[in-house]
Amino acid sequence: MVAALWAAAGPWHAGVPNLLAGAQAAATASPVPPALQGVWRWVSATSATDGGKRLSVATPDRYTLTFPEAGHIALKADCNRAAGGVTFGDDGALKIGPMAMTRAMCPPGSLSDRFAQDVERSTHWSIENGALLLTQPGSAGTLRFLRQL
Repeated sequence: MVAALWAAAGPWHAGVPNLLAGAQAAATASPVPPALQGVWRWVSATSATDGGKRLSVATPDRYTLTFPEAGHIALKADCNRAAGGVTFGDDGALKIGPMAMTRAMCPPGSLSDRFAQDVERSTHWSIENGALLLTQPGSAGTLRFLRQL
């Protein structure tokens, strides 16, 4: 009956199913594991595609990650901001994205795009010696974060 009423009502209701789906997804989103709460600063990355070279991030305060609520991730990526969905699975599994990001032109040498792409590609999280590690599939790389004090 509701569908019939919506059909008769005209185009004003076109976005309602999407809003309802979003609200339902948020209600069933997996909670943020307590170990991941807070703000995390990106301090380094190791990439298997670069021969295992380690990149140290000179300005970690410009690259942060947080899980503000169940089902959500937010990034500060230098002069840009990004946000999207996240799902936590068993044994540290996670799925991030899709993410939307501002497209401001950051200064030369910015790691904004790399940071956002590498975070979105991550499929597993763990805490080792107080650091958050996000790993990419097939041991392609690892991002290392320290909790912001």
